[in-house]
Amino acid sequence: MTVNEQLKESPRHDYSWPVFIGNFSILQEYLSEKESYLWSVVRLFDFLLRGFGQVVFSNNPISGLLIIISLGATSPGTLLFAAITGFLGLLLSMLLRDPQEHIANGLTVFNPLLVGAVSYALIPKVYGPFDSLSILLILLGTIFSVYMTRSMRDNKIPAMAWPFNLAEFALLLVLYAKHNGLDTAEKLQLMRMDNATSDATTSNVSFIGENATGVHIDWGMIFHGVIVSASQVVAVENAITGCVVYLAILLFSPKAASFAFLGAFMGSLTALIFGASIDEIYSGFWGFNTLLTGISLGGFFYTFNGQMVAATIVAIVYTMIVQYSILFLFKNLKLPILSLPFILVTSLFLKLRNNSGNKTSSQSPSVPSSQKQSQDYLANQFHLIPQVDDPENDNYKDKKNMSTLDV
Repeated sequence: MTVNEQLKESPRHDYSWPVFIGNFSILQEYLSEKESYLWSVVRLFDFLLRGFGQVVFSNNPISGLLIIISLGATSPGTLLFAAITGFLGLLLSMLLRDPQEHIANGLTVFNPLLVGAVSYALIPKVYGPFDSLSILLILLGTIFSVYMTRSMRDNKIPAMAWPFNLAEFALLLVLYAKHNGLDTAEKLQLMRMDNATSDATTSNVSFIGENATGVHIDWGMIFHGVIVSASQVVAVENAITGCVVYLAILLFSPKAASFAFLGAFMGSLTALIFGASIDEIYSGFWGFNTLLTGISLGGFFYTFNGQMVAATIVAIVYTMIVQYSILFLFKNLKLPILSLPFILVTSLFLKLRNNSGNKTSSQSPSVPSSQKQSQDYLANQFHLIPQVDDPENDNYKDKKNMSTLDV
């Protein structure tokens, strides 16, 4: 049974919140009733919008539309590349007959979308102006991310942004080697030897404690870094885009938005304690991976209770440590770390929910209603979220409410 048929047969819900809050399911129900070619195009647009929202785990077309508008105003090139690769990923997933519920909720869009957005920002820095080779690799990376998402669909650990990271790293490494020649490895080896023996060179590349002392800390700029951390998720450093991304998350789930802000703030603060470059903190570089960890674990995967909050905070801090370590390994390659710290830490901490003997971090519904979770938590204190009472509609609700984490 397709998603459209499931939506048609499902009972109408009593919406206690504005209908556009959450996953905007009433729109899916409405579009499922339309059969004409024109409405099919509208449905495709809905899928694409939800894919933009899924970049920050927000399965809501209005969230996606807000992100699109902000990118169009602040970085049209990023929007163009993201829209092209995202739409290509959507069409390819339809040709491959991916599960309809994944397509309808934008889950086949966001990884290809990220390939385009991040490539637009990074290729000119790593390789140079766009040419036929770089464009070809972007297309291949887009296709690869779709197949990787499909291959990781049945794993116990969700795919999240693994397909994007694998595709983008392969793309950037090829272009980096092409730009620097086939003797890149030898050059890097000489660079490491020089760094180890030259005091001047070592002081230049060292980032440990570089700005820990003697630098005035502008707390207004620290807050700016927390805001632009959200925009860094879509490969843009812009405060307006960051505010809009937070708004997009808030529109889908206030709880998820709270954990997103907490993650970005803790990441920036921890980086300051570790003595990271103050300019990188101001730019949101140290906040976007921890933001994603906070929103994924605190906003979606764990049930809402006190120990869940503690586990999410630990994961946020650990993401910061992992990012620090990966950056140390990547500094000579001059390659970005992308969202590798986030997916590594989140994949590890997701094992907590698979522990059947641990009821404090049990797996919550596929995309929980954050408002209902909060209400149930306050009513039952540290008890688990009650499951839906109607078993006949469980499968439909899980499919309709899917997030990025369910691929």
